Amino acid sequence: MTLVWSGAIVPQADAHEAAPAAGAEGSVSGLDITRPLHRIELRTEFADEGEEDKTTFTLRHVRPVQVADDFRLNLRVELPLVIADSPEEGSETGIGDIRLQAVVVHDDGGPRAWGVGLQVQAPTGNERLGRGQWQLLPLAGYRWSLAGLSEESFFQLVARYRMSFGGDRDQSNISELQLAPNLEIGLPGKVYLSFFPSNDVRYDFKRDGIFVPLNVEVGKEWDRTVLSLEAAGKVISTNGVSPYDWRVEARVGYRF
Repeated sequence: MTLVWSGAIVPQADAHEAAPAAGAEGSVSGLDITRPLHRIELRTEFADEGEEDKTTFTLRHVRPVQVADDFRLNLRVELPLVIADSPEEGSETGIGDIRLQAVVVHDDGGPRAWGVGLQVQAPTGNERLGRGQWQLLPLAGYRWSLAGLSEESFFQLVARYRMSFGGDRDQSNISELQLAPNLEIGLPGKVYLSFFPSNDVRYDFKRDGIFVPLNVEVGKEWDRTVLSLEAAGKVISTNGVSPYDWRVEARVGYRF
């Protein structure tokens, strides 16, 4: 399972910052890949990975930039601090793998929009706190508005392919498809409920195995601050593909 607290604060955008099209503001959660919000977040996650427990504090900054009338470039950087603990190896604290992401988004303010991009994970952590390899994750997402439910509701399918190279020669290379069939329901009072908000549904091409969790997030916005809590638990795991047994993540964020 995973806990996430989220908060957001939003001043007015300048000439270079992405401004939403008329009637096309970003979701309260900030999870809509096609309508990013300029924000900074602190995420705290606890994950039971079977042989080891990990607590991760992640500082995330998201900055959308308008590049054309209907196009935005969504930039994201994540700086993780990881605490790993196991009976055999004891406890270790240090920097994890830094993640950089850029997504080009097309959104004309209509009910559908899409985005394509790339995430890069640098091996800044050791093999226990990180991966020990460079990782590339090309990604794509398509979002459908569900205005029949509420103005803030939507469904999006976000897919990314995770691959690795270089770094620690003792680590086998990764070849993995990650999916997020994300349904978000906007509720009264700036509350939302989101199913499968993370790319945790996985197919490992090397092991020919799948991993499917139950993954839910709930959150609420107060003025410019959002708090959210995400929880995930393993449901299906084959051929040893099991990134976690359960995890919880708390997120607090501020929109600018």
